[in-house]
Amino acid sequence: MPALDTALASLAAHPGVEHVLVLGRDGLLIAHTGDAAGLDAETVSAMVPGLAGAATALGRAAGQGAAQTVAVRLDEGVAIVALLSAEVLLAVLLRGDAGFAPLLRELSRRRGELAGLV
Repeated sequence: MPALDTALASLAAHPGVEHVLVLGRDGLLIAHTGDAAGLDAETVSAMVPGLAGAATALGRAAGQGAAQTVAVRLDEGVAIVALLSAEVLLAVLLRGDAGFAPLLRELSRRRGELAGLV
């Protein structure tokens, strides 16, 4: 998956990005870039589908449709989850002091491309 590795490296190059994870809707990790010693990537991956599902349920209940991107402010950082396709999710973990608007724009613009790489 060299093209996927290149795409993940591009996302990881955004200021403040510490980890980029690609996973299936079942929560199984497909790919990860970042300091493997600083994160239990498989546990984080297992949590992401629940977040994506809750956001989609909220959107539908509010009459706004399914979630595409979810941003969660945490005590020490930010977690962004992008729903790339029906089968694939992408999670980005950033430091708390990082601005992430450019990353959100890139994720929106490249959603289809990123899904096609998996």
